[in-house]
Amino acid sequence: MSEDSIVAIVTAIIMSGALSSLVGWTTQHLAKRRGTVTKADLEVFVRQLEKGDHHFDVLDRQESQLGEEIHDLKLIVLRQCLFAHPFDQNSHESAIQSGREYSRIGGNGVGHIRLSQLEENYARRAHDDDWDYTHDRP
Repeated sequence: MSEDSIVAIVTAIIMSGALSSLVGWTTQHLAKRRGTVTKADLEVFVRQLEKGDHHFDVLDRQESQLGEEIHDLKLIVLRQCLFAHPFDQNSHESAIQSGREYSRIGGNGVGHIRLSQLEENYARRAHDDDWDYTHDRP
């Protein structure tokens, strides 16, 4: 092979590489101007979506934990209302409502007994028309 042939081959290889780079750049530039999406753009977008999915998974776990904690706190507050000594008809009715909600959302144990006591006491007071709670102070 002659030296001119080797130079021609090397020049052709270099030019084809440069030409392919130029064509690639031109294609990307035109695609951006037209608003079309390239495969590379899609790959970047998919990676960002995967990161977002991870964040949503973390948020789902946190939401689940918070839901359980809120449920536990709600039981505590309802239990406190249920076991508070009623001081008038309104507080008595409120304690009964708290007891029913406490039972409905899964409260158990002596809360059911306390609810029965409150309901029986309320029925007796309604029957006797006795809403004076001063003699029942703990």
